Amino acid sequence: MNLLANIFFIPLLLISLLGAAAMLLNDVAEASKSGILMMDILIVMLILLFLVRHKKPLFSINGKFSRYLRYFMLGAILFWQFYLLLNMSGFCGWDPGIIMLKAIGKASWVDKDYFSYNPNTFFLLLIEHSIWKGLGQPSLRILTVTLGLINYGLLDSSLLTLYWLGKKYLTQRVGKTAFVLGVVLLGIMPWAVIPYSDIPAFALTVFSLAALISFFSSQSISTKYAYAALSGFLLGLDYLIKPSLVITYIAFVIVALVSVSWHNLDKQLLGTVVVIVIIPLIMLLVFSAYQQHNSYVRIDQRKALPMMHFAAMGATGNGGYALADVERDEAIKDPGKRSAVATKVWEQRVIRMGWVGYQKFLIKKQVVNTADGTFAWGGEGGFLKPFKNYPKSLGQRLFFASGSPVVNNAVKILIQLVWLGTLLAMLLTVNDVHFIALLAKYAVVGFSLFLLLFEGGRSRYVIQFLPFILLLAGIGIQKIILMIRALGRFKHRNI
Repeated sequence: MNLLANIFFIPLLLISLLGAAAMLLNDVAEASKSGILMMDILIVMLILLFLVRHKKPLFSINGKFSRYLRYFMLGAILFWQFYLLLNMSGFCGWDPGIIMLKAIGKASWVDKDYFSYNPNTFFLLLIEHSIWKGLGQPSLRILTVTLGLINYGLLDSSLLTLYWLGKKYLTQRVGKTAFVLGVVLLGIMPWAVIPYSDIPAFALTVFSLAALISFFSSQSISTKYAYAALSGFLLGLDYLIKPSLVITYIAFVIVALVSVSWHNLDKQLLGTVVVIVIIPLIMLLVFSAYQQHNSYVRIDQRKALPMMHFAAMGATGNGGYALADVERDEAIKDPGKRSAVATKVWEQRVIRMGWVGYQKFLIKKQVVNTADGTFAWGGEGGFLKPFKNYPKSLGQRLFFASGSPVVNNAVKILIQLVWLGTLLAMLLTVNDVHFIALLAKYAVVGFSLFLLLFEGGRSRYVIQFLPFILLLAGIGIQKIILMIRALGRFKHRNI
C-alpha cells in the first residue's frame, strides 16, 4: 500500500523540492539588501536556537506566562489579519470579480453565459448573493470585507481543527507544527481578502478530513452515524465549492479498504457508508434541480465546458488557463462536438510532444504547480486592486509592492525558506505507514496528478490540499527531532 503511494509520491515531491530550491536561489540572487539582511537574521537566530538547545535557559517561563504568551501571539495574528482585511481588500479582475458583480446585480465584462460555461461557480455565486441580500444590499466594498471576514473565520477555525486533528490522532508536536506552518504559509498572508473558493476549499479539506478520521476511529455506532452524516454533508459541499475536493474522499476510501477488517463488517457499519453516499447525492440532486429552474441566473447545461476542455488547456503552455482554448470551445454550440474537439486537441498536443517530451512537460508543470511558497500571489491577470491605496502602509508595502500585487522580496525569501523546509520534512514520511500518513500521501498524489492532467499552472491550486502537506511536514519534523535527540543520547553515552 505504501509502496504504491511512494511510486508517485517520491518523484513528485523531489521535483517540487528542486523547483522550490531553484526558486529560492533565484529570489536570493535578485534580493535587495533588506532581503539579504532578513535572511542573515534568520540564520543567526536558528544557530543560536541550536546552540542553546541543551543549555540551561537564562530565565524560566512558568505555565501561566507561557499561556499568556500564546494568547498574545494568537491575538497578534488576529489583529494582523484584520489589518490586512482593511488594508488589502479590493476588486479582482478575474473570476472572483465576475462572481461578485453578478452577486450584487451588476454587469461584468464577460459573456452573459459565463455561469453556463462554468456552472461550478454557481454555488459560490448563490452564497455571495444571499449574504449581500441578508446584509441589506450593501456596497461592493462592504460585501468584499464581509466575505473576507468569513474567509478568515474559516481559515482560523480550520487551522485550529488541523491542530486538534494532529494532536488527537498523531502527537501534539505534529499538531503544533502543522498549525504553525499553516499560519506562516497562509494565516499571515492576505489570501483570505480575496472572495474566492481557495480559502473555503482549504477549510473544507480540513473539516472533511477530521470528519472522516473521526468516523473511521469511532467505536460507538451512534457516533459513527453522526460522523457519517457530517462526512456526507461535507462531501456535498466539497463538490459544490470545488469538485476536485472529492479526491480527499477517494484517498480515504483507498486507504480504508485496505485497513478495515472485513470480517468485522456488519449491517450497521454498512449503513453508515450508505449515509455518506446518500446525503451528498440528495444535496446534488436538489441543487441541480434548483440550478435549472432558478429565476436568478439562466443556466444552459448544453454550454458547460467538458472535462476534456480542461485537459487540453492542461497540455499547453505552462498547463494553466488558455484564453484561445476557452474562446474556441465556447464558440462550438453542440456539446458533443465541443467535447470531441477538445479531446482531439488534447490528443494532438500530447502526440506532438511525444512520450519523452510529454514527461518533460509534466516535470515543468509540477514545478510551476508546487514550487512557489507564496502560492503565486499576484499570478492572475487583474489579480487585485485595493479599494484604497496606502502605498506607505506596511500591508501594501509587503504584498503590493510598487503598486502591483507582488510579495516583498525579503518576505518572499522567508516564506520560500519555510516552504522548502516543509517539502524537505515531507521526505521523511516516505516509510510512514500510519493511517493518516498514508491517507495524506495518497491525497497529495491524487491532487498533484489531477493538476498535472487537467488545468493547473498555478501554485494557488496547492491551497486546496495544503492541509495534507502540513500534516506530513509535521510528521517529518517530529522524526527529525527524535533523530536529533537519539543522536544526542548516543554522544552522551560515548563521552
